[in-house]
Amino acid sequence: MSSTNTTAVHGGRGPDEPTGAVSTPIYKTSTYRFESTEALLEGARGKKPGFYTRYGGPNFSVVEQKHALLHGAQDSVLFGSGMAAVAAVFQTWAKAGERVVAFRDVYGGTRDLLAFLHRQIGLETTWVTTGDLVALEIALPGARLFWAESPTNPLLHVLDLPAIGAITKRHGVPFVLDATFAGPALQQPLALGVDLVMESATKSLGGHSDLLAGLVCGPAERVAELRLTRKLLGAISDPETAWLLERSMKTVGARTERQAATALELAQRLAHDKRVARVLHPMLAKHPDHEVAKRTGLKGVGLVTFGCAGGLHAARHLADHVRLIANAPSLGGVESLLSLPVYTSHAMFTPEERAAAGITDDLVRVSVGLEDVEDLWKDLEHALRA
Repeated sequence: MSSTNTTAVHGGRGPDEPTGAVSTPIYKTSTYRFESTEALLEGARGKKPGFYTRYGGPNFSVVEQKHALLHGAQDSVLFGSGMAAVAAVFQTWAKAGERVVAFRDVYGGTRDLLAFLHRQIGLETTWVTTGDLVALEIALPGARLFWAESPTNPLLHVLDLPAIGAITKRHGVPFVLDATFAGPALQQPLALGVDLVMESATKSLGGHSDLLAGLVCGPAERVAELRLTRKLLGAISDPETAWLLERSMKTVGARTERQAATALELAQRLAHDKRVARVLHPMLAKHPDHEVAKRTGLKGVGLVTFGCAGGLHAARHLADHVRLIANAPSLGGVESLLSLPVYTSHAMFTPEERAAAGITDDLVRVSVGLEDVEDLWKDLEHALRA
């Protein structure tokens, strides 16, 4: 299947049903009956879907196949949350006393996890300024893996993935990318030199603010290692959540493309508003990574970040006066959400760490939903006036 939208709808279709159901049934079971011991052994070896639900099942397989097809990957593995997926990556390839490398602009939960693993098992992390390829080259020798995020939260930096991929391959270090902010309809990281793609499926893939899940896709051999980690740690989702996720993934292209178009329109309007100090969106020509975004095939992003001219006081006032847009964490849903990074994604940072990362107190991040752009603009204008 050539197009994203066709793959999203038809990719990874579930097992044929005698009823002819076009939607995969929910296999709400913890175990499966086998006709023979040999059939049971085939299930245990993963040669047949369905053995014991902690190992996997038909609903999980459909989601994993669809995700792999959307990214052009050999395989994918589903987890119970985005953080479960992140944790599985580090637990699979980084052992006690070893070292990983990461760009500084990563999700706060990932940063907390690496700090936790340092306290628990002595895992070291070398933090590199985001996009600094010289520093990355120096840091990589001896590392177990390299972790990055693009576009980043909340500044929407876009990484030069081919250049980074060339460096990591030269040093034999796996390159794992958190691609949650774009998703498969807006960028194809595996085709640009990334080894493994992680997505918090809670966000755009789920898209309706009603489930928790995470996915990692890439080469079959590496995904098989992650699947073993999932089995041993019990970090799997449940069949009903997987069914909800499959339903949502069928529209991921239509949703994220629409959200990206609306986010760009809002960014352009905010850029001309005197009550706004700065606007961060990679599709704007003034964004420092605009050319990188074009060169790496990024089609857009369904978020816009901006600074309020009145600082933190103005940002808080705006957050308290939006009505249509919800003042809430998370992103990627059909409803628009607004958050202040100083209180949400980067609340665990010290003021000095936020300053070093470029996270100023005046920042507002808007995750754009499927509402009409004029209604969203009216809401923002009302809050800006307030």
